[in-house]
Amino acid sequence: MNPQEKNTYVKQQITKALISLMSKKKINDISISEICNKAQVGRASFYRNYDSKEEVIQHHTNSLINDWAEAIEKDPSASIYNFFQSLFQHFQKNQSFYKILYKQNMSSMILSAIRNRLNMNTDIGPNALYSKAFAAYGIFGWIDVWFSNGMKETPEELNKIIVDNINNHIIGAKSIDIL
Repeated sequence: MNPQEKNTYVKQQITKALISLMSKKKINDISISEICNKAQVGRASFYRNYDSKEEVIQHHTNSLINDWAEAIEKDPSASIYNFFQSLFQHFQKNQSFYKILYKQNMSSMILSAIRNRLNMNTDIGPNALYSKAFAAYGIFGWIDVWFSNGMKETPEELNKIIVDNINNHIIGAKSIDIL
């Protein structure tokens, strides 16, 4: 195994160990030593890759969101219609991890991952920044409500609700001048 592969393996082991431990106890009650023991890696390996437990989880959340986004971007049949359905299917597929985030009161990491994926930073100018903020917080809002309500709707049902909402807002939109 070359050094790059070994480091990737170590990161995966640390991530799996921490997620497993978080399913049973609060993140604040989990020590770095406990993570390393479960992952069968040394503390030096942990600190060579991460500064904190939270960074491990944020990195994993970012990776999941980025993997989904890259897949939808490469899909030649992707459209606004199946974008949201695909997004909710992603959350449904990975719900065991995302439910752990909610259980740990760490759902803000999902929003952070969405913001990272949209490359939200103050260097992009106000028009792009506010447009991306509207998208990021809107997407997170839908995800948050869905998880908070127990994920009762299927991704297909949520997609229909979103598409109907978008269509109603566009069709029912009035000029800002007459509001």
